[in-house]
Amino acid sequence: MIAVINDVSFLYPFATIESAVENMHRFLDLCKRIEKDEITNINEIKTGLIDSQMEIGPGYKLIQLVQEFKGREERTLLLGILTNKGTYKEIEESVCVIDGKESVICSRGMDNILVSLLSNPIFALPVIKGCIAEKEVKLRNLSKDEHIDYYRNELGLRRYIPNAKKHKFDRENPYGKGKTGSRMDLYDDEAQNLLNKAVKIKGRLYGKKNGNYYAFQNERDIDYHGYRADDLGEDVKRQLDRELDRE
Repeated sequence: MIAVINDVSFLYPFATIESAVENMHRFLDLCKRIEKDEITNINEIKTGLIDSQMEIGPGYKLIQLVQEFKGREERTLLLGILTNKGTYKEIEESVCVIDGKESVICSRGMDNILVSLLSNPIFALPVIKGCIAEKEVKLRNLSKDEHIDYYRNELGLRRYIPNAKKHKFDRENPYGKGKTGSRMDLYDDEAQNLLNKAVKIKGRLYGKKNGNYYAFQNERDIDYHGYRADDLGEDVKRQLDRELDRE
């Protein structure tokens, strides 16, 4: 899945410069979260052409707002969004109409997800209505942090929940009749980072750290617990190693 920048959402000027700056920060924070490991089902952010000379606030151009961002990471990300033209040729025959405004790039939102600047109430919802080839469509939309939680399964969020009763940090742990839980010798933040990068093989997520293999088991929704998988089969180890080598 890809994240598609909703260029239509840049066509609505804000009432004040302060509101423009506040909402652009919110927009960029979403883009930064998408680029982090926590969202595992989005491969990249795609953008159409956005006019940096458009008025984003009263007598205030979008390029002026960009220049006010002090952080290099945010400024670089925003400039990339404004200047990336790489998706137009692929989809030049498709047009999506949102609120009477045409967008080529938004037609890519059909099987993916839009990322919108919160410039109008229509972009405040997790679903945006549009029209493609005179047919009404509903497009998944991110414009607030809560939308990431709303689409947590589609986005591939994974939350590590330690199970210290079963999987001890420093030893194998007998529990119940004839059962032994493997140790989990990673700290919670290490386990979460590994879970974010884990590879699904035969219906389960696996990772590797410091030469050791780990398995993560889904408990409910996006919650997983993990443990050292010292008895992992050689076929799974080989497949996992191949996947990790490609990264």
